[in-house]
Amino acid sequence: MRGLRRGLDALYLTGGIAGAAAIVTIGLLVLAQVTLRQLGMIIPGGDDLTAFSVAASAMLPLAYAFRHGAHIRVDLIIGRTRGATQRGMEIVALTCAAAMAALFAFASFDSMSDSWAFEELAQGMLAVPIWIPQLAMVVGTALFALALLDDLVVTLAGGTPSYRQREPTTAVEKAMQEL
Repeated sequence: MRGLRRGLDALYLTGGIAGAAAIVTIGLLVLAQVTLRQLGMIIPGGDDLTAFSVAASAMLPLAYAFRHGAHIRVDLIIGRTRGATQRGMEIVALTCAAAMAALFAFASFDSMSDSWAFEELAQGMLAVPIWIPQLAMVVGTALFALALLDDLVVTLAGGTPSYRQREPTTAVEKAMQEL
């Protein structure tokens, strides 16, 4: 079981690192575009590459952020319950979220498959097959669905979901988090 946990955590970390790399790419592309414009030059397709990187930076780290409690959760109801009621509500919420994320991953894959089949190209300056940037969305949503399913299984087995493990424990920590 430990090997499975380490493997899943490594997958989530890989998504987080890929998202961070996409953010670094955005910064480098913007820096290069600004610098080259001062010299009267441009990066052909730089705007397209930046847009692809923005999409990747939003999708790839979803699972990593979720597992580390970085997503915004609205605990208006579940947060006020305890014990079996809270556990039951978390199971329902995780089931619904995992199902929606799985549907999103499937729809993303279906869209990417269509782009592959019809040999769609990006409409910008670069004739990039559109399935390549769409791949980041497919991978990111699939990892997110897996992370939600992971926490659902842990909760069903009586464990504590990952986002609850990283919650502040003292009033001071809660106040600092809200600031």
